[in-house]
Amino acid sequence: MRLYKILIYEFLLVFTSVLIFRSLWMIFDRIPWMNQDIGIIGSLIVGIIITLISLMRLNKIIDENKEKSE
Repeated sequence: MRLYKILIYEFLLVFTSVLIFRSLWMIFDRIPWMNQDIGIIGSLIVGIIITLISLMRLNKIIDENKEKSE
C-alpha cells in the first residue's frame, strides 16, 4: 500500500510540474524581450547555471550521507 501511495504522489508531482512548466512558458512568451535572441540565450545560460549548482549541491548531500552511513 505504501508503494502505491508513493507512486500516486510521484505521478502528481510530474503532472503538476508539466502544468507549471507550460504556464511559465506561456508567461515568458508574453514578455517581448524573451522572444529575442538575447532573452533566449540569457534564459539558457541562467538555466544551465542553476542546474549545475543544483546538481553539485545534490551530489554533495548524497556524498555526505554516504560517508555518515559507512
